[in-house]
Formats: sequence, C-alpha cells, structure tokens
Amino acid sequence: MDRLLTVRELAERLGISVGTAYHWLSQGRLPCVRFSSRCVRFRENMLKQLAEGTLVDSLTRKRLP
Repeated sequence: MDRLLTVRELAERLGISVGTAYHWLSQGRLPCVRFSSRCVRFRENMLKQLAEGTLVDSLTRKRLP
C-alpha cells in the first residue's frame, strides 16, 4: 500500500512552500486523496510519477505539469 503524505511532507519533498502546495492543489495540479473538505493527503507514488514526468490526469488522460 502506498504511503500517504501530508501537505507539509509533500512541500518538503518537492522543495516548495506549504502555501505553494495549497495553491497548486487549488489549481488541480496535484492529485490528492480527500478525507474531508479540510483533510487532504497525497500518494507517495504520485511524487515519483511527478518527478518522472509520467503523472497523467485520470479524467482527461493528459500529462500534468
């Protein structure tokens, strides 16, 4: 099972601020798992795909930036 990361953990691994992570999330640039409107987590596997440039939106089948 893939580990779920908090926004802070995601930001640290990407080398961005927490604010930037939330901004990207609001733009739909980061796929997440929503437990509620205020609780989001990110799959560790998603980070690897993002780094490799192979992350694809499951709805549009387009590569995410």
